[in-house]
Amino acid sequence: KKNGGPQVSSGDDKKNGKRTSTFAKVHELSVRVRKDFKKTAIQAKDDLETKANRWVSKMHGGNAGIPPSFTWTQTLWSFVGVLVTHTILSRLNSFIMTETADTTKLSLVLAPLGALTTLQYNLTPAPASQPRNAIFAQVMALTVANLVSYIPFSAKNAWFRSALAPAIVIPAMAKLGITHPPAGAASIVFSSMKNQWANMGIFLCGVSITIINAVLINNMSDKRQYPTSWPYLSRAKAKVGICKDE
Repeated sequence: KKNGGPQVSSGDDKKNGKRTSTFAKVHELSVRVRKDFKKTAIQAKDDLETKANRWVSKMHGGNAGIPPSFTWTQTLWSFVGVLVTHTILSRLNSFIMTETADTTKLSLVLAPLGALTTLQYNLTPAPASQPRNAIFAQVMALTVANLVSYIPFSAKNAWFRSALAPAIVIPAMAKLGITHPPAGAASIVFSSMKNQWANMGIFLCGVSITIINAVLINNMSDKRQYPTSWPYLSRAKAKVGICKDE
């Protein structure tokens, strides 16, 4: 004892000093974490508000004008093209259904072909209307839809096929550069059909008929050209020309 009180060793002083230093560091770290978290939260809030305002602003629409309407002459060309095409398709569908009524009960799915003829006669030069997109996108869409139909969903969850098929097909079309809206519709229809592969072949025949009719009818008009190009045919001609030069 010293001066009537307990004697504190130098070892105890060091321990207390280390303990105080550790507490100070922990406190400093906690303060820094709270500041960083607060700063991050404020930044996240500001970013969220900015994105929300931008999202709402986009909903108000841009400055794009209204597409011009057709002249009566061009409207008549569309009428003739659609009428001729769907007369052929509807008659073909009636024949197929009659002939297979007692066996496989096949049919030609007409709804996506209505979307296709809309593109071919109202948006003739659009990339989505061209034969390349129509053929490749439909083949991919029907293949995916038919494969999805084999996934063993329960009866209660079978509806999910109609969501999964277009979810695969539509982004894949964009990635491959063959966007074609009727193919998205076809993927929904065929994902829940019976006799998918047989109906797929019939449907592709229908697509071919619409393309042939569109080529014949659109090019009768001086103001239309369909297709805007045959890319693979052009490449083949170019290669033939190179071979001849050599």
